[in-house]
Amino acid sequence: MSGNYNDVVVTSRVRLARNAEGLPYPHKLNDDRALLLVRKVYEAVNKRRSDENADDAYGNEEYALYRMETLGDIDGEVLREKHLISSDLLDNKKYGAAIINDSETVSVMVGEEDHIRAQCILQGFNLPEAYRKINGVDDDISKAVKFAYDPKLGYLTSCPTNIGTGMRASAMMFLPGLSITHNLEQCVGAVARLNMTIRGVYGEGSETDGYLYQISNQKTLGVSEQDILSSVQASIGHIADTELKARDELYKAGETALKDRILRSFGILCHAYTLDSKEFMKLFAMVKLGAYYGLIKVSDSQKFEKLVTDAQPANILNLSGKKLGEKERDIFRAAYVAKTLKSICKR
Repeated sequence: MSGNYNDVVVTSRVRLARNAEGLPYPHKLNDDRALLLVRKVYEAVNKRRSDENADDAYGNEEYALYRMETLGDIDGEVLREKHLISSDLLDNKKYGAAIINDSETVSVMVGEEDHIRAQCILQGFNLPEAYRKINGVDDDISKAVKFAYDPKLGYLTSCPTNIGTGMRASAMMFLPGLSITHNLEQCVGAVARLNMTIRGVYGEGSETDGYLYQISNQKTLGVSEQDILSSVQASIGHIADTELKARDELYKAGETALKDRILRSFGILCHAYTLDSKEFMKLFAMVKLGAYYGLIKVSDSQKFEKLVTDAQPANILNLSGKKLGEKERDIFRAAYVAKTLKSICKR
């Protein structure tokens, strides 16, 4: 069995935290200046589309504006489940906003913990490209908004852990091998010594459903953006190598039991009448591992990977187009997952 890092790294993300000079931090900014800031940022990221001579750093896409005040509860949760906005932004109902491109790879939150949090999320192990894209966005915003910056400290942020570059480089990693073999804790200790941290699916304090983990840098002060990219890439590469070895060891140690667990999970997902999101994540993780081993053939990998988001509570409600109670939602999820898997997977 052979694999590459894209069998382990689900997505790569680079996020930049910025604040506008002369304005109170968002939790104290409760007047029209907050709305003016939203407008400035929105106009800045859309300006490139009308500039034919601009160096296209991050794609000629249109950006849509989402105001938390007018965003419905389900629509807000849909964006959060897609990692396009945070819970903190959703809480800022009156002044919070998100500016998101057509492909949903770039999201700029205005009025979160910092005035501006701009991020780019790309599929697979692709940190340099994510950085290139979000750096272009950051450059354009900086032409419209003067950032709070100290010559010694760097960018000034609401949370001291972001001061300096204000940059977090991270990857969402699928780590069933390390988790099942109970070797993940050792890996956590190793990356911690390199100023990295491992968190759950939705960041600090969240759960690690489906063997999915976020790995990111902890240190932003006294290092350059390139230093961060290099160290995070090296850490991700080390974890990915260790994970792929763990998968091989897992298969050799108990091939029959592992195959049975994978194919039972596939069978349940293809035939269950009701399915909650936690059970889905647990079972789908085994099916995904089965695809790595070649036990399950996937004809459309993009549609397959998208199931993780589609099956989340708000996204499944959005896909149903109906107001469903919890039981009805779980029944719809089971039917949707089964139909999708049967259309793109076979043993």
